[in-house]
Amino acid sequence: MRAQDYVKATVAYHKTLNPVAWDNIQLRHEVRYKLLQIAKIFVDYLEIPNFKVVDVVLTGSMANYNWTKFSDFDIHVVARYSDLQCDNLAEAFYKAKKQIWNSDHDITIRGHEAELYVEDVKSPPVSGGVYSILNNRWVKQPNYDPPKIDDRNVNVKVEYLIHQINDTVATGNSNKLKHIKDKIAKMRKNGLEQGGEFSVENLSFKVLRNLGYIDKLVTAYHQQQDQELSLEEIESPI
Repeated sequence: MRAQDYVKATVAYHKTLNPVAWDNIQLRHEVRYKLLQIAKIFVDYLEIPNFKVVDVVLTGSMANYNWTKFSDFDIHVVARYSDLQCDNLAEAFYKAKKQIWNSDHDITIRGHEAELYVEDVKSPPVSGGVYSILNNRWVKQPNYDPPKIDDRNVNVKVEYLIHQINDTVATGNSNKLKHIKDKIAKMRKNGLEQGGEFSVENLSFKVLRNLGYIDKLVTAYHQQQDQELSLEEIESPI
């Protein structure tokens, strides 16, 4: 694929919300019911006594006009991390539970994967649209405002990062793999904070993810780490 094709192939902006989930700007009844059902099972899976749900919200491109065939249903169970009375561990705990859940489950809603998160009420996500599935209303309704996307810089950054990922995977060095993995995560975080969903950094991350390079990097890192932590068998003298 030529560099100039990366954005056009994986980034889109539509005049309507995704019709598989929305009837105009109202979440479809059957979709809302299913998302609430998934969220309830996820809360049960957390196994936290007296866990208090502040809200259950849908965020990301499925709650905005920039949806694509790659878009997930990003379901955020909103809670107060402080309820765990160990704020310094709450984020790590919820992140670990989320990763295990999403790794063990393959739930799809009309062809789109459902991803679960626990969100701290004090740290809402950076998203153009936020819909309360629990209360069946918009918390932040997206505006139809086609963005000016810096195609050239996105494509240049994606091309550069693809080469970096391929070269680093080829080295089989876990430290280098971790470095680039953390570098890309930091890039996306900074892009969201400074430029929003359509920043060069966030769009570059989305292109890499949609093309499978993020999975390739993470898989290579875990495989190399496993290999370095393993000890080969020796033949028994008996």
